Amino acid sequence: MRRVTYALLLAVLATFHILIMAETGFAQSSAGAKPPAPAVLVAKVVEKNITDQSVFFGRVEATARVQINARIEGYLAEVAFVEGSSVKEGDLLFKIEKAVYEANVAQARANLASAEAASKLARLDYERSKELVVRKTVSQAQLDKDLAQYEEAQANVAARKAELSLAEIDLGYTDIRAPIDGRIGKANETKGSLVGPTGKPLALLVAQDPIHVAWPVPDRLYIEVTKSGLNSTDVNVKLRLPDGTMYDKVGRIIYADPSANEATNTITVRAEFPNPDMLLVDQQLVSVIIESKETQKHLVIPQDALLLDQQGPYVFVVDPENKVEVKRITTGAQKGLSLVVTKGLELGDRVITAGQQKVRAGVTVTPQLADQSEGN
Repeated sequence: MRRVTYALLLAVLATFHILIMAETGFAQSSAGAKPPAPAVLVAKVVEKNITDQSVFFGRVEATARVQINARIEGYLAEVAFVEGSSVKEGDLLFKIEKAVYEANVAQARANLASAEAASKLARLDYERSKELVVRKTVSQAQLDKDLAQYEEAQANVAARKAELSLAEIDLGYTDIRAPIDGRIGKANETKGSLVGPTGKPLALLVAQDPIHVAWPVPDRLYIEVTKSGLNSTDVNVKLRLPDGTMYDKVGRIIYADPSANEATNTITVRAEFPNPDMLLVDQQLVSVIIESKETQKHLVIPQDALLLDQQGPYVFVVDPENKVEVKRITTGAQKGLSLVVTKGLELGDRVITAGQQKVRAGVTVTPQLADQSEGN
């Protein structure tokens, strides 16, 4: 019985030994096997027709800002506009009480009539003296005196005409009208207020259609553009509004300031935009997009391929032997899901767009070409 048990024990131990040896051999075999190449997704560097574009921050500027002032002194009889409304050139804005100025006009007319009557009498005296001096019944001295009185009467008529013109001008100033088309702001005085040339402005009138947008351009970029021979007719000027939407009107560059800002080393450029719906408001902040009218060919890659470190942008490129190499690149504008590359890559290069975390330079990979029909 003991012999049977001992034999059984030996058999069990032998089985365990065989299993252990088998597992050890399998592990050694597995450890010695070469791991499979990591799978990555790649995309080819392609060439596309791209519209060159630059973006700046700009500020809307009214084409004219007019402070409305009273040109004569008097009490306001009427405020004739709605605050914040659009007005046309010649529209009545304020009215000053007219009674005093109407009386001044009437007085000036009466003075002119009196002066004209006196002038008429002086002319008759002078003409009579001319006839009598021929007959020797009036002396030459009397003729000279009558001539002087006639000339004085004529000068008095001219003075009274000037007084009437000034009185009529002052009467016209009782109606204060819009000098330009635009949008008018708050009325700073109310009916019954005493106003005059030395008082504060009555309101601000701002011209808004068309309207200007100004933005600073680095002087280095300004020189590059000037040397390239481009002019304002070669580009479109577009705006992105504060809510992120694009303004539906295209502007045109009208001029650049003749001097640079010494504090910022920039040159201010201005463009003019139609503004019929008054969406653009004086001093509003907008994004200015300068876009070339003609497209240029550029190399592009998917944005997913771009990596960054302390040295700057780079990509993983898979060579013809499916080995990974690192290439430093210089990037340009973003176009949808694509990125313009200006330096560092060539047409047809395969860049890794997914699986970068599994690779390093020199590693062999199993590349799978991504679908580039959309989004790139």
